[in-house]
Amino acid sequence: MKPFLLFCLLLLGVALGAAPTFPDLTGRVVDQAGLLTPDHEKSLSDLSQSIEDNTTAQVVVVTLTSLEGYDIADYGNQLGRYWKLGQKEKNNGILILLAPNEHKVRIEVGYGLEGEITDAQANELIQSQMLPRFKEHDVYGGINATLRAIQTTLSSEAQPTIIDEKNTQSNLFYILSLSAVPLLVIVLWAGMVSFFRILLSIFMGGIVGLLAWVMSHWIMISAILGLIIAVITYFVTNKETDFGTTLDGINFSGSLSGDSFDIFSGAGGSFGGGGASIDIGDFLDGLGEL
Repeated sequence: MKPFLLFCLLLLGVALGAAPTFPDLTGRVVDQAGLLTPDHEKSLSDLSQSIEDNTTAQVVVVTLTSLEGYDIADYGNQLGRYWKLGQKEKNNGILILLAPNEHKVRIEVGYGLEGEITDAQANELIQSQMLPRFKEHDVYGGINATLRAIQTTLSSEAQPTIIDEKNTQSNLFYILSLSAVPLLVIVLWAGMVSFFRILLSIFMGGIVGLLAWVMSHWIMISAILGLIIAVITYFVTNKETDFGTTLDGINFSGSLSGDSFDIFSGAGGSFGGGGASIDIGDFLDGLGEL
């Protein structure tokens, strides 16, 4: 029985010894290798926070004293799972790893972002943003440029619509024209009508159409809405009673819901090996001495 217990303990020791020792997740920047100044750490942390605020992706920068004999891709995959970066339902974590003693760098991408940052894109980020600055011994500059490029990539689909202010007056004239022309048809169709009702209908339709355009910038919808209001105004004012028509039974209700979360708490994103790694030994010798 004793030999069997010793064998089990030996297997357990081998399994435990095979697991890498991961640094503690102390913030958005974990500088175990000491490559960054406190000001640099603060700047990169603020940039990581900005990325999360704008895209919900959680990005962490980590510099390592040793990969403990592991391939950086394997180490990064395990570290991302260990830290549980990203939101559980989105798996939107990103790790930027630097291992200066092994001359390795890697961008590890969570499952949920592999479509937006492919392996080829991750490799391009390293080649175009990191390495040129690392060759100048500017570690901070390389990481900073990479974070900004990631932010641009993830935010590219959320760019605000740019309004051409030069066409504002012509668009406004076009809206009013679309609202007024059908009203002229009403005049011909109605025959003997009150000039006041026509004038009021044009005014109400134009105002509503203008407001709709200001809020939506959809010309056709604004014009149609203005026409509807104009027609309603025309027929309502045709009643014997003065604006005695009321709309009852209309009830608008709604609710807003959303998710909220704290950085690195309540998370649980997963990583599946997406990303890119590069041996920078040929590009920058002695990175760990910077």
